[in-house]
Amino acid sequence: MKRFGRIIGINAGLIVIVLVAAELIFGNWIFGPSYSILNVPRNETRYFDVSEFISPGKVITYTRDEHGLRGDYGGNPANIGILAIGGSTTNERFLDDTETWVQQLQKALKAAGRNVSVVNAAVDGQSTVGHIAAFDLWFPNIPRLRPDIVLAYVGINDVAVGDSREQYDTMQSPEHSRQLRQYIMNHSVLYNQFRRIRGMFVAQRTRLMHGANSYRTGTWKPVNDWVGEEKVKEELGPALTEYRKRLRTLASRIRRFGAQPVYVTQPRGDYRYDDGELNALVQKGAGEKISNRGLLTMQLFNDVTLAVCGELSLRCIDLAGELEFGPRDFYDSVHTMPSGSRKIARFLARNLGNSLK
Repeated sequence: MKRFGRIIGINAGLIVIVLVAAELIFGNWIFGPSYSILNVPRNETRYFDVSEFISPGKVITYTRDEHGLRGDYGGNPANIGILAIGGSTTNERFLDDTETWVQQLQKALKAAGRNVSVVNAAVDGQSTVGHIAAFDLWFPNIPRLRPDIVLAYVGINDVAVGDSREQYDTMQSPEHSRQLRQYIMNHSVLYNQFRRIRGMFVAQRTRLMHGANSYRTGTWKPVNDWVGEEKVKEELGPALTEYRKRLRTLASRIRRFGAQPVYVTQPRGDYRYDDGELNALVQKGAGEKISNRGLLTMQLFNDVTLAVCGELSLRCIDLAGELEFGPRDFYDSVHTMPSGSRKIARFLARNLGNSLK
């Protein structure tokens, strides 16, 4: 028994030595980029059942590579021509890798004779605060990353700067336990392999995420509680001023990175005009007053985006003001269905024009 126990102990020790060696050689503990405690999704392969709001029985694939990027660029960041940044409306977690507007944009550009790699670097919940931090903390860790264009789909999350998205905007969780977990995730090759294998076998349910059922459960009603633009602008004055400052700072960071900033305004999917009448998508128990405040707020942030583009001579695409969506192009107030994402991609492909080399 002693001899048997000794053999088990020796073998266990050898296994530990091999695992430690593998971690040191293949992980990022010594070699490779240092992501420290950055809250960047990396080395992910996940499957989501989107039967609830996209299509019955549909399971999509969501992947992020070792650099935290989503998209096909041949494994060499030097090949990336357009880097797309934004929040969940750009990340599009519940659309398949092939269905996001970023991937569809690459496809549309290729069809138009522009063979350029368009890659997704969006993070759910990020506002321009997080985008600025990304150029300070994340993108410099990606070797040979020098895109010609940074396409920034911005505005929606800036409406809510300072809420629970803060950990994504600083790119570092304020909780020590999460910092430790993120540090391990950013360095351990074994843990990341475990996560990949787990993702291959586990389809994660998405019910009630991103307000996934709002189009199915909501009702379109006429707006009857009108708020004046000047009143909302006055209320949002400080927020709009800070947003303007962040857009300027972000443009400076992008240019310093050697890329051309292109800003894109963002639409809302819970307001639409029918025969000249503004209607809003409301949920049960919302009350009798249906306000235009949400739409007006988004428009004011988009106005700031366009104004900053004019001030700094930036390329700006007014998608919110110029692209028309249909009743089934969104699955909630801001996130698009595959059909809506295709429209975004084709619109951007037509409007990028001379911005491409």
